[in-house]
Amino acid sequence: MKIAIVGGGTAGFVTALILKHTYPKFQISMIRSKKIGTIGVGEGTTEHWNDFMRYIGINNSHIIKHCDATYKAGILFENWGEHDYMQTVESNLTEKFGDINFMYMHLLSLGVSPKELVFPLSWNSEVALAPELEENIKNSPTSQYHFNTEKLNQFLTELAENRGIIINDDEIKNVRLNSAGNINYIEGNKKYFSDFFVDCTGFKRLLISKVGGIWNSYSNDLKTNTAIVFPTENDDYPMYTLARAMDAGWMFRITVYGKKGNGYVFDRNFITEEQAKKEVENYLGYKIEVKKTISFDPGSLKNPWIKNCCAIGLSANFVEPLEASSIGTSIQQAFLLVTKILNYNEKSIKQYNKEVNVIMENIKDFVQLHYMTGRTDTDFWKSLREMSLPMSLCNKLDLFQSRMPVDDDLKQGSSRTLFLSANWFIVMYGLGLIDCAAYKEQYNNFPDNIKAYAKQSIEHIYKNLKSLKTIRHKTIINLVREY
Repeated sequence: MKIAIVGGGTAGFVTALILKHTYPKFQISMIRSKKIGTIGVGEGTTEHWNDFMRYIGINNSHIIKHCDATYKAGILFENWGEHDYMQTVESNLTEKFGDINFMYMHLLSLGVSPKELVFPLSWNSEVALAPELEENIKNSPTSQYHFNTEKLNQFLTELAENRGIIINDDEIKNVRLNSAGNINYIEGNKKYFSDFFVDCTGFKRLLISKVGGIWNSYSNDLKTNTAIVFPTENDDYPMYTLARAMDAGWMFRITVYGKKGNGYVFDRNFITEEQAKKEVENYLGYKIEVKKTISFDPGSLKNPWIKNCCAIGLSANFVEPLEASSIGTSIQQAFLLVTKILNYNEKSIKQYNKEVNVIMENIKDFVQLHYMTGRTDTDFWKSLREMSLPMSLCNKLDLFQSRMPVDDDLKQGSSRTLFLSANWFIVMYGLGLIDCAAYKEQYNNFPDNIKAYAKQSIEHIYKNLKSLKTIRHKTIINLVREY
């Protein structure tokens, strides 16, 4: 089978590498223009990046050495409400009683605050050091990363070429369909014929728009629509993405090796680009240089797979980067595609589209959840209080206010859903959206041996944390880079 992927960003390379690893006999080619740069100033991942790395055989040191990567323990939400909180799923707390995250419920029963819900090492510049350095080099101490987008692109380009993926430097200008409405060939400086085409052209949607792709805007629910991005000097190495609420949106800060990538994501109906820049400078205490301004319409394609064309990445969907969902969504889409592309038919396409729509509803609702802060100090935050919520989110809130969510509440027919029960609990607890008394009642009705086990496990975890030797985040990054 011949597959042509148009676009040379992270989504294109992720898709090409997953396809090639799954079907080594397929002829996979990419068409990308070196004149078209990457959007990111620095990117963070969800834990799904680890699934991609394991699947195609990338190890921890490759990412650290070649992509100026650092470790990410989670996202620190600052200034969103009464409490700051960290959105991360601790691997030590994922054990379940049946389908229920009872370890988190034990912490809640102890009255642990949202800020203390994750273990202390996530909140500073240190990371637990395993007994042998070599173990840290082979295996990341966290499940997520930050990396330099341009260097990641260079790394993935070399990896793809080494694995037999053909990369063409060309800019596609025409898409030609046959009488059945399928793509026959695409054309830049030359014609490219293929059995199947993957559209990774970002917001341009060059291919999918020609076969009938329809954009479903989320702008009624997600109000930010503009971002300014800017680099700053690196004076420390926190192991988290900072997401700080601002007057008309939020600011992110991502630490990569040697610098920080930053941005202010806002609603241009409330402030201008210049006002956003000034607000950031007032917060930071120094001038910044905006490298890029990005306007966007949050949403997704009604059907990302049409005929012999599938859109993946920004061409298929985009929700603001509040939870770093873009790369994770591309990975999940690519994994779904490899299960359905061989001998595909209309039923395969319909099932794929259904699952991707489930994934996107989950992301949309989860991101909108973060804005339910109760803030009314600016016109932007006041406007959010006046919005009506989509029924899909209302149903989840009704369910999770008084009892712990379970993964089946959120999968809704797709095992590739990104944000599951622990994610929702952490954010709702951080924003004060749950009935703590109802949660404690649920937990108190569990068997005594389960509660005793949770108590013993938490005490053991804290005891071990106190006895562990620690090392600075920057120090371990340097050691891995030099190994």
